[in-house]
Amino acid sequence: MSSAGPGEPFEFHTFLAPGRGPAYDDFHRAIPADLDAVMRAAGVIAWRIYRNDLILTHQVVALDRQHMDEVLDKDPVNQRWQQEVAPYLVDTPATDIGDDPGDLVWDFSWPTR
Repeated sequence: MSSAGPGEPFEFHTFLAPGRGPAYDDFHRAIPADLDAVMRAAGVIAWRIYRNDLILTHQVVALDRQHMDEVLDKDPVNQRWQQEVAPYLVDTPATDIGDDPGDLVWDFSWPTR
């Protein structure tokens, strides 16, 4: 993902628990409006999540990644969201990470719930 204008692009991966892919897709199709507001206030410009089987590729553009991390780590809305999404995730991948990010699951520009 390229950013138009200011911003710091970066990418990271998270990993789904076996059998949780379709449920994760449904769960993450739209994020809560209060989380969207917190992310924007933290300086998120763009965020896309792609899924290739059990591998989630997050492509993010933030005004300042360190500031974004500090704000989101402390925010109760984000902490609640992390607790909600945790049952879908595991700490270590079941497979190697390839070059193909997979299908788009979520985009920051999509409507909230």
